Amino acid sequence: MSEKKQGIATEVFWLRIIFMLFFVVAYQIAELLLGLSVLLQVVFIAVTGDKNLFLQQTGASLSRYAYQVYRYLTYNREEKPFPFTAWPEGESPDADPYQPTDQD
Repeated sequence: MSEKKQGIATEVFWLRIIFMLFFVVAYQIAELLLGLSVLLQVVFIAVTGDKNLFLQQTGASLSRYAYQVYRYLTYNREEKPFPFTAWPEGESPDADPYQPTDQD
C-alpha cells in the first residue's frame, strides 16, 4: 500500500492529472467542432449535392486528435497530444482504415 501512496505523492503524478484535466477540456472542444463539421457537411451536401473536401479533412484530423487525447487520458500514450506535438493529419477522404497500406 505504501507504493501506491508514493505514486500519488510524486510530482509526476499530479502534473499528469493537471494535463489530463486540460485535455478533457480540449476533447470537449474538439467534440463540439467535430459535431459542427458534421452539421456543416450535411448542409453542404444538401445544398450542392457534393461533399466538401475541407470539411472531410477537418473531420478526419479532429477525429484523429480525439483518438490521441483518449489514448493519453487512458494511459495508453505517454506523449501529450497537440499543442505539445504537431496537429495530427487525417487520412485521405475515401481511405479505408481497415485495409492495409503500402507505407513502410
